[in-house]
Order: sequence, then structure tokens, then C-alpha cells
Amino acid sequence: MTAWATRYIGDPWISGEHDCWAFARRVWREVFGWDVPAVDVDALNKMETVRAFNTHPERSRWSKVDRPIDGAGVLMGKSGRASHVGVWTDADGGGVVHCVQGIGVVFNTAQSLALTGFRVLGWYVRRLD
Repeated sequence: MTAWATRYIGDPWISGEHDCWAFARRVWREVFGWDVPAVDVDALNKMETVRAFNTHPERSRWSKVDRPIDGAGVLMGKSGRASHVGVWTDADGGGVVHCVQGIGVVFNTAQSLALTGFRVLGWYVRRLD
């Protein structure tokens, strides 16, 4: 795994402070230099989270891609709706670094992600316009 990813593994999930979106924002800022806005949402409320992922103005700055690249956003869900986000790393054949409630920051290959109940709904890259 790349150095940027390993330094985050094990960091805790904290509602309102270090949930999946806050973690992704942190990585994008610290590693990739992207200043991505906060999404004010109760991470424990799945319907509110789904709505935020689909309607937040930041979403218009992201484009779906067929294949992930290092730093791409990974939208995931346990149903057909996005309710979770992580960051793609090309390390170790590729995988998602994400912050999971009750666990904290973990790395999952695309194949092992299914064991957590999540499935990838799309990979996204941010336009820097």
C-alpha cells in the first residue's frame, strides 16, 4: 500500500468529526491538495446521507470514470444508493481506503469490499476548474 494510505489506517470513525466524508476530505486536502467543502449531514442518518451524496453542489464538480485512478472518490452503498465514500489507492493492485462506522479507517480491495456489505457504485474524479 502507498505511504499516503498506510498513515491513515486505524484512525477512528467519529460522528460529525471523522466520518467517511470528513476522512475523504482530509485525504484529498493533505495528499492531493484539493480543498473539498464539508457536507453538513448526520452520518448516522442513512436517508440524509443518501440525499446529501446525490444533491450537494460539490457533486457537480465530480465526473464519473470507467476505471479508478489514485485519489478518485469511490461512492459506495449497501443498496443501489450512495451512502458511503472512500478514496481509491492504486497500491497493492488497487483498493479503497475508507472510514467505517464502529471500525475506523480501513483498506479493502474491490473484491473484499463485498464482505463488508458495501458495493462500489462508481469512481469519480474531481474537475479542478
